[in-house]
Amino acid sequence: MTNILTTYLNIYFTEIIVGILIFSIFIVLVSIFHVIFSNRDRSSTKKIKYTKVKKIKYTKEFLKGVDGIDLDLKIDTKKTSTK
Repeated sequence: MTNILTTYLNIYFTEIIVGILIFSIFIVLVSIFHVIFSNRDRSSTKKIKYTKVKKIKYTKEFLKGVDGIDLDLKIDTKKTSTK
């Protein structure tokens, strides 16, 4: 059985590889066309609503503990003092 299988594989190896490549290219083309045409069917799109970011209020004790760290993650050009 294995001799028959290896002989068949040796004879038709190139054809098998070409068939797999053609099949994979076909699948890719079908998926591209599906995405293109399904996108046009949807006439209404969802709009993203942006909300304002609420500013976080920190306690005085917390702010004393994190002296020199920018909590708003803004770039600070000032040098921080070390104790």
